[in-house]
Amino acid sequence: MKNLMTLSVFFFLFADSGSISADSHLESVSGGKNLIDFKFWQTTSGWWEGSNTYFDSDMDYTIRDYSSLVHIELDGKLYRETEHRFYPDGISAERYGQNKMNPGEGVELVVVYTGELLDDSGTLGKTVADHAGPSSGSGVAYTLLSDVDAVRTNRYKDTEFDSYRMYFTFTSPDHRYRSNFGLHYDSDDHESGSLRAFILYRDRRIEESDFEKRRKALRKKYNVKVISTSDPQKKRRSLVRRLD
Repeated sequence: MKNLMTLSVFFFLFADSGSISADSHLESVSGGKNLIDFKFWQTTSGWWEGSNTYFDSDMDYTIRDYSSLVHIELDGKLYRETEHRFYPDGISAERYGQNKMNPGEGVELVVVYTGELLDDSGTLGKTVADHAGPSSGSGVAYTLLSDVDAVRTNRYKDTEFDSYRMYFTFTSPDHRYRSNFGLHYDSDDHESGSLRAFILYRDRRIEESDFEKRRKALRKKYNVKVISTSDPQKKRRSLVRRLD
C-alpha cells in the first residue's frame, strides 16, 4: 500500500504542471466539442467503487480506511457526479453526522457535483456541489494532461495558492487512482503551498446493477446509521437523518 502511494506521489510531482492554473480557465469558451469527445472523460463516465485512505501532513493515518461509490454522467458539455462516501466512526463521521451519531456508528455522505466543459481542450469548470460539507465552487477546475491523466485544482477567490490539488490517472479503463494533496493556502501559521493532508483513492469500475448491493455491504462494513444529503429546501445545505 505504502509503495503504491509513494509511486503515485512521485509520478504526479514530476508531471508537467505548466497548464495547472485555476485562474486561467473559469470563463466558458464556445466550441464544437462535447465531453464524450475526450478519451479521458469517456473513460471517467460510469460507476466506480473506491477504497480510500486519508493521511495527515506527516503521512500518519487520519482515516486508514473509508470507501466511496461514484456515478459519473456526461450530457453534451454538462458533467454530473454523484458520490457516496462511507465513513467509519471517527473524525469525519462526527463532522458530517451533526450530533446524530451514537458511539461506534458510521455515516454515509451523498454529494452531487455538476460542471461544464469550458473549451476544446477538455477543461471542466463552473463546478458546484449541492451539499454544505464538501468544498467546491467556481475556483475548481479540471485540466486534462493526457488521454489518461488529469488534475483538479481548487483555488479560493483572492488567494494565490490551491487548497487542494488532485491528480487522476487511469492504469486501465477499469482502474483509476487519485492522489489528492491538501495544501496550506492562506495561513499565518504555515507556509503557503506546504502539505496539510494527503488522500489516496483506489477506484475500480463496477456495473450499475452492483450499486445497491455494494451500498448495502459498505453500510454494514462501516456500521452506517446516519446519512447526510443535500437539503431540498435550502440551497447548498445538508439534511442529516438517521436510517433507523
